[in-house]
Amino acid sequence: MPLIPTPFNQAAGKAKSLLAERSVRAQIADASRGLEKAEVVLFFAEGPGQIYQLDTWLETFERLAGRGLDVGVVLMDALSARQALESTSLPLLFSRSMEQIEKQLAAMGTKAVCYVNNSQRNFTMLRFNGPAHIHLNHGESEKASMVSNQLKAYDYACVAGPAAVERIREAIPRFDLAHLVQIGRPQLDALVPNERSSKIRVLYAPTWEGDSQAMAYSSITTLGERILAQLQADDRFEVRFRPHPKTGDVSAEARKSIAALKSNYTALIDPTADAGQSLVWADVAICDISAMSYDAVALNVPLLLAGERDCKLRQGLPTDQLLGHANGLADRVAALAASGVSGRQKQLAQYFFATTEPGAATKKLDQLLRSV
Repeated sequence: MPLIPTPFNQAAGKAKSLLAERSVRAQIADASRGLEKAEVVLFFAEGPGQIYQLDTWLETFERLAGRGLDVGVVLMDALSARQALESTSLPLLFSRSMEQIEKQLAAMGTKAVCYVNNSQRNFTMLRFNGPAHIHLNHGESEKASMVSNQLKAYDYACVAGPAAVERIREAIPRFDLAHLVQIGRPQLDALVPNERSSKIRVLYAPTWEGDSQAMAYSSITTLGERILAQLQADDRFEVRFRPHPKTGDVSAEARKSIAALKSNYTALIDPTADAGQSLVWADVAICDISAMSYDAVALNVPLLLAGERDCKLRQGLPTDQLLGHANGLADRVAALAASGVSGRQKQLAQYFFATTEPGAATKKLDQLLRSV
């Protein structure tokens, strides 16, 4: 997988962020959106290229705020702070100074700091002794990143269900399982069902190429064109294409492929902001080994799983739900839509998620955040 040189791009992004700092602070002040009190904060230190990780949790924390929990967002990049100002109603604290952040959170008596990724900069925040440090991640999957030894650093790590506990127990030596809290997927609690359609709705949502061979789960370069071409040519289907926002960041081949697919299938690009809502829309989801496929399982959306990598999800699905080389794809999708969710997929939902009952996951997270 050829790698794209990134130092120049990283330096350019940092320069843009530095230049934007003064105006972003002014925007936050002018909008009266500064963080003045917060029992719980979401911490995000990365630039806008990774902000989808934060976006995954914003709606959930807005609902928690609606339940009376004082919630805010702490950001260390100006461009990310500008995007957050537009995408959430939660109050914001933007600063590149960890000392300033710690001082303000201590003054507010913040009880919990929540983390949405495995960023190295999380560990600077983790030195702060006052609040509980809670790892949330940004989705459930069997990717290698889900079993990082970094989880040992947090007071609690929220996981989706029994499968994650088993995965961590097997992969991380000397990990104290008492630090894991099974909460399901709170992001799925607020989804709204779509009206039925006369056509079969198909969502193709491949993941990105990853930053190493161990994280290379994407079907974009191998199957993307075949999948979209076959489905678009068949009048039985209404198709949406939802590639991962980081696709092409690392691999030149993936960057070329995604550019071509977006150009050739512009009309199919998914217009929906929320990934979960895109899954609710679909009668069939075609996904790689990623959070999208596991969310499809939780939401009882019939899944066609791409990729040959061995995992519990692949082992548990019926053979006709494994995509393979996409031969005869249109008829397979139509058959899956007609047959509905298989019993084996329903069993997987119980294995991967502590609860799929609407509202229960948010309640579990709320209880944890109020108890620390």
